[in-house]
Amino acid sequence: MSNAETKGREITRTVRERYGRAAEGQAECCGSSCCGGERDAAEVSRAIGYTEAELATLPEGADLGLGCGNPTAIASLAEGEVVMDLGSGAGIDCFLASRQVGATGRVIGVDMTPQMLERARANAARGGFDNVEFRLGEIEALPVADSVVDVVLSNCVLNLVPDKARALSEAYRVLRPGGRLAISDMVSDVDPPSELKDDLDAIAACLPIRRDSYLRQLEEAGFEDVSIVSERRYPAEHLLADPGVKRALEAHPELAPAIERFAEGIYGAHFEGVRR
Repeated sequence: MSNAETKGREITRTVRERYGRAAEGQAECCGSSCCGGERDAAEVSRAIGYTEAELATLPEGADLGLGCGNPTAIASLAEGEVVMDLGSGAGIDCFLASRQVGATGRVIGVDMTPQMLERARANAARGGFDNVEFRLGEIEALPVADSVVDVVLSNCVLNLVPDKARALSEAYRVLRPGGRLAISDMVSDVDPPSELKDDLDAIAACLPIRRDSYLRQLEEAGFEDVSIVSERRYPAEHLLADPGVKRALEAHPELAPAIERFAEGIYGAHFEGVRR
């Protein structure tokens, strides 16, 4: 096994463990609601683009404040469509999509964390979301047949995947011709300091991807009409409050100014692309 493969497996294990704890209410994660900050999950979600009306439709426990945008707001979902959410967590975007595609549509959430799946399925049952199902799987190997999905959503998840090219190729594979991608993710114009870039806890804290690299990888996966349709600054305090980032700062206090500048330059971006 190569060094890259070994590191990829370590990243996957670290992310799975972190979000397993998030599902059990003892999380270390991107949103300050899970990192011991003063803002609760709903406040985090409002800050990144969810409306009060949307949040009011969710079953209790579906919003953990883990996103960096609201992909359902840009997806233009229609009645009867099949939607897949990559890294569906406790189900927030699946449940919002469910109401938009209606009883004739279907929503499939995929997550690699058993604790998240258990929580999401309980939320679906509690909310009566009969057109939503959750499947266990990794984004690099989606448990779905070819060309069966109209829209792929993802929210602050692809930046956690070690093999992003493979994940985007999988998203392309499951889409029907004419299907579209609508994702929210954290981006920056600069690379993170090397001490963060090589720290597993910091990587699992949702470090952003360079904006130009993200667009290029979408095009290399085969998507057309790729663009960033909107973006907003991601609150720096969310990243700086993350325990993984805090530990990196404790180990390298001399990097505090560089890490703070890096955190100030992070955005939650909404990407779109089409499979022709």
